[in-house]
Amino acid sequence: MRLVDEYIEQLPDQLQPICKLIRNQVLELVPAVEEKLSFGIPFYHYFGMFLYLNHTTEGIAVCFCRGKDLLTAFPQLELKKRAIVASITLKEKKDIHRLELNQLILAAAAWNQEAKKRKIPMVKKKSPGRKTKPGRS
Repeated sequence: MRLVDEYIEQLPDQLQPICKLIRNQVLELVPAVEEKLSFGIPFYHYFGMFLYLNHTTEGIAVCFCRGKDLLTAFPQLELKKRAIVASITLKEKKDIHRLELNQLILAAAAWNQEAKKRKIPMVKKKSPGRKTKPGRS
């Protein structure tokens, strides 16, 4: 997609090849994935919101939309004060293997598909209840 190409082209020179490699891995490992530019960043949909790539001060963050559910199997994921999205950040090409990116992508894709099949919401709804003001019951 041309808009994603443009996003990658505006990255710092040292991050462009890393971002291209991550993008290629996503597209190869999950052939049915849909690539878009949403919120100004590359976003991928596969049985719902799947993952997105984000340039940070540390490198390229690969953010898994249902990442919270993958933390036990992939402790390298970080929540960073987010409720459901967990990510890994790649600074160099060798981080792809070190952080098990391919395994993460495959596991996340399988989980997205399973969660959609089982109708598991990404965010659990808060249980209905009366809200009371502090100091009142």
